[in-house]
Amino acid sequence: MTYFIPWLQLIVAAIIILFSSKYLAKSADVIAEKTGLGRSFVGVVLLATATSLPELGTGINAVANLNAPNLAAGDVFGSNIFNLLIIVVLDIYWRNGTFLGSVYNNTWVIAVLSISIISIAVIALWNPLQINMGIAHMGLLSYVIVIFFIICMFTLYRQGKNSQESHEDSPDQDESYTLKKSFIVYGISASIIIISAIFLSRAGEEIAEIMHWGESFVGTQLLALSTSLPELATSIAAVRLRAPELAITNLLGSNLFNTGIVLFADDLFYTDGSIWNALSSAHIVNAGIAIIMTCIVLTTILLKPKRKLLKYFGVESVLLVACYLIATIYTFQNP
Repeated sequence: MTYFIPWLQLIVAAIIILFSSKYLAKSADVIAEKTGLGRSFVGVVLLATATSLPELGTGINAVANLNAPNLAAGDVFGSNIFNLLIIVVLDIYWRNGTFLGSVYNNTWVIAVLSISIISIAVIALWNPLQINMGIAHMGLLSYVIVIFFIICMFTLYRQGKNSQESHEDSPDQDESYTLKKSFIVYGISASIIIISAIFLSRAGEEIAEIMHWGESFVGTQLLALSTSLPELATSIAAVRLRAPELAITNLLGSNLFNTGIVLFADDLFYTDGSIWNALSSAHIVNAGIAIIMTCIVLTTILLKPKRKLLKYFGVESVLLVACYLIATIYTFQNP
C-alpha cells in the first residue's frame, strides 16, 4: 500500500490540474477579448504564466523542502521539451493543413526569444561565469536570465500593440463572464494548480526513491508530463476555438516562463550556494534538445508548409517526436 500512495497522489493532483486548466483557458480568453489585449499576447503572458505555475510550485518545493535541485531543474527542462511535443498532438488534431503552417508569421519572434533564453541557461549549466553576487547565494546568470525574461515580455507587449491582431469572438464564450468574474476565476484556478503542484513534487520524490530512479529522470519525464497538463488542455481548447496562435504562444510562452522565472526562483530558494553548481550535466543535453526542437518549430513557422507530407502530421512532427525520444533515453541512462 505504501508503494501505491505516491502514484495515487500524483494521479489525483494531475487530474485536478487538468480540470482547473479548463477554467484558466476560459477566463483567459474572456480577459483577452474584453481588455483588447488579443489572444497572442494573453497566450504568451497571462495564459502561459498561469499554466506554468505547476513548474514554479514544484521547483520551489523541490529545492526548499526536499533539497532536490535536480528534480526542480529536470521538471523545467523536461516541461520545455514536453510543451514542444504537444505541438505534435495539435498537428494531428488540426485538419486544415499543418498546424504550424496556420499560425501567424509574427510568432517567430517568440520562438527566437525562447531559443535565446534557453541558450543562456545552457551557459549557466556549463558553469563558466557563476560569480557569487552575495545576494541569496545566487549565480550571476540567474540574474541575467530573469532580466532577459523581462526584456522578452516588453518586446512581446510592443509587438502585440503594433500587430493590431483581431479575432472573431469565440462561439463558446460565456456571455455571463464579466471581466471581474474572469479575473476571480483566473485567480482561483491558478491557486488550485500551484497547490496541486506541491503534491506532485512530493509524489515524484517518493516515486524516485521507491523505483530507484534518478531525480533528473523523474523530473524530466514524470513530473514534466504532469505539470505540462495545463499547457496540453489549454492548447487543445485554443485549437477548438480555431485560434492556433493562442495555442503556440501559450506553449512557447510557457517555455519562456519556465526558463526565465522558474529557474530564477529555484536558485533563489536554494540556499546551498548557486543551484547551477548542484545540477547534473544531463540537463545540458535536455536543454540543447529543447533548443533544437524550438528551431524545428521556428523553421516550420517561417516556411509555412500547407500540406502534410504524411497523412495525419507533418515532417516537423516526426522530428519533434524523435527529439523527445532521444531526450527520454538519454535522461534515463544518465540520471
